[in-house]
Amino acid sequence: MARNPFLCSFAICLLALFGAQPLPAQLEPAPEAGGGGTATGAQASPGGQPPETPLARVVGATSTDHRNRAGLGDGLTVRVENLKPALAKVENGCEGLILFLNEIPIKGVPPESCSLATGDVRFTLDRTDDSDRAWHALLEEPIAFQKTVSVSVGPEGDLSFPSTAKFQLIVLPEVQFYGYFVGLLLFFLLLVRLSRRTSLLRDATAAPPAGKLAPYSLSLFQLAFWSFLVVAAYVFIWLITEELDTITGSVLALLGIGSSTALAANLIDSGKAAAADGEREGVVSRGFLRDVLSDEQGISLYRFQLFIWTLVLGVIFIASVYNGLQMPQFNPTLLGLMGISSGTYLGFKVPESRTPEK
Repeated sequence: MARNPFLCSFAICLLALFGAQPLPAQLEPAPEAGGGGTATGAQASPGGQPPETPLARVVGATSTDHRNRAGLGDGLTVRVENLKPALAKVENGCEGLILFLNEIPIKGVPPESCSLATGDVRFTLDRTDDSDRAWHALLEEPIAFQKTVSVSVGPEGDLSFPSTAKFQLIVLPEVQFYGYFVGLLLFFLLLVRLSRRTSLLRDATAAPPAGKLAPYSLSLFQLAFWSFLVVAAYVFIWLITEELDTITGSVLALLGIGSSTALAANLIDSGKAAAADGEREGVVSRGFLRDVLSDEQGISLYRFQLFIWTLVLGVIFIASVYNGLQMPQFNPTLLGLMGISSGTYLGFKVPESRTPEK
């Protein structure tokens, strides 16, 4: 059956017309922002809320005294991005900020100034009662003249701002440190020389023959031992922390035990010398260890006990000073043990006498 060309063309036109009607609706532009529709674009935040305040971030730290390194007493300038909007949320503004070193808050040291134009916050690295524990944690166990620490700032009582800044913290002042050890070595050598050639640490009641030296005194050695350690530790702590009030009750107790033992031993020896009417003449030194550990019968347990406990507490004392940069606070039981050892030594010393060397 033949098809009518006119009818076919008319049908195709109708199909094209009805199929193209939805197209204009699809091509209509979206409504403008603020015209009753939802705004879109980079400046709008989810939910229609205003954009958040930019986060503060520490990007650098410089010393006003040594460029990239600083120590106690030096100034430190910390640069903070977006400081102005961050301070708007900090109570007391600039004065409400504190310094953080290795994420440790340095309390009690508020900033000296803040620059909103550059974002610089300036501190002075001071040691206060509030920051004492923080500085002990930063400076203890010194193994180098300097150590790298991270630096940041933040509101007191809150976390610090994110930071990428670091600087060199001066732990040991190099020149003073070498001077300290040279002086300490000279002091030790002088003490040894005087002990060997004079009666500094020797029994004052003995009367050795001409040209000979009296025996070493255990009680005088104990007193000199503690005096040397306390002086060395005091100067070492002051050199690093600049603290002066570092003497503890335990240190006073140790010095008191040493002084009391030396005084009592001298009184006992003086009384025996007077009662013996010259029988102690001719007593001479037989070497340091034999003198301090021996009585007339040889090595004695009570002398050995006092000598060993003195050395043990001395090692603990040195380790405590190095690890914590503070004088140790010994347990009362340990101090009591030291006192018992000294008392036992004095008790056995009453009947003790030395036999003159033949």
